[in-house]
Amino acid sequence: MADKKISQLVELTSANAATDFLPVVDTSAGETKKIALANLPMSDAAIEQSYPYTTDFISGVERTRDLTTIDNTSGYQYQGSLTSVYVGSNVTSIGDGSFENSGLTSITISDTVTSIGDDAFIDCINLTSIVIPNSVTSIGGSAFAYCETLASVTLSNSITSIGSNAFASCSGLTSVIIPNSVTSIGTQAFYLCSSLTSVTIGNSVTSIGDSAFSRCQTLENITIPDSVTSIGFAAFNACISLTSVTIPDSVTSIGFGAFASCSGLTSATIGNSVISIGDYAFLSCNSLATINCLATTPPTVSANAFSGTAATEIHVPVGATGYGTTYGGLTVVADL
Repeated sequence: MADKKISQLVELTSANAATDFLPVVDTSAGETKKIALANLPMSDAAIEQSYPYTTDFISGVERTRDLTTIDNTSGYQYQGSLTSVYVGSNVTSIGDGSFENSGLTSITISDTVTSIGDDAFIDCINLTSIVIPNSVTSIGGSAFAYCETLASVTLSNSITSIGSNAFASCSGLTSVIIPNSVTSIGTQAFYLCSSLTSVTIGNSVTSIGDSAFSRCQTLENITIPDSVTSIGFAAFNACISLTSVTIPDSVTSIGFGAFASCSGLTSATIGNSVISIGDYAFLSCNSLATINCLATTPPTVSANAFSGTAATEIHVPVGATGYGTTYGGLTVVADL
């Protein structure tokens, strides 16, 4: 292909992005260069002003490059008509906001990437699936928030933390497996994932953040592993399809409103190591009829922890002391 000025371009296609060349005007160098599509070795100034599509600066008409892969080496924010991205093997991190609000439908991330920054893919409303390679150890805050059509997420076995709001409002997400490498699930990490029906939480998670699964209205069951020690404020608030919950013996605290407004919840078992049950923990769980508390020493509890439940009794271990005849407004029955 003969060199042309940018203003002369009508259409540009690539048969082989690894070997083909693109004529680029490098204004900082004052010359036109042949640029290999595979690596784009431009000056810093040119890179900062480059996009995955080309505009004819004389006519103002946008000319889209027919490329299916982009090697994101700079963390530059790509927007507009970009639909498919390959993050190349020379990239170690995807920077904050790199692909925010872009038209992405698919992305391939190489196994050299170790971190995905805050807001990296926020508002990519056309992104349908994502596979995060085993090299990635952290997912930043709001990294995939508001990706409304994101239906499939594969998390790597090396991730240790999922940031706040990481997948918030991913309304197309139906299931998620949180690998055993993860130790913490951030605040509102899966908030308002309104189609989420199944969650598997890995056995290294120690804390479930505030509102982590709040308003996941189709979530039918949840298994909390015995590595978890704390369940945050409103962690499962308004999960209206949840029918039963067992809080393992490892948990020591249940946060304010942790299971409030779970209107489908019929039974709850509280582990034997819980020492505090927060205000309104089970508020307005109006189908909750069976409550078992396995702690032999009663956890601290407010009078409104079980307000609005269907239960009139709480079942505790035989021989447990300190509960009295009533606990949290419920009649104590020692029969466990």
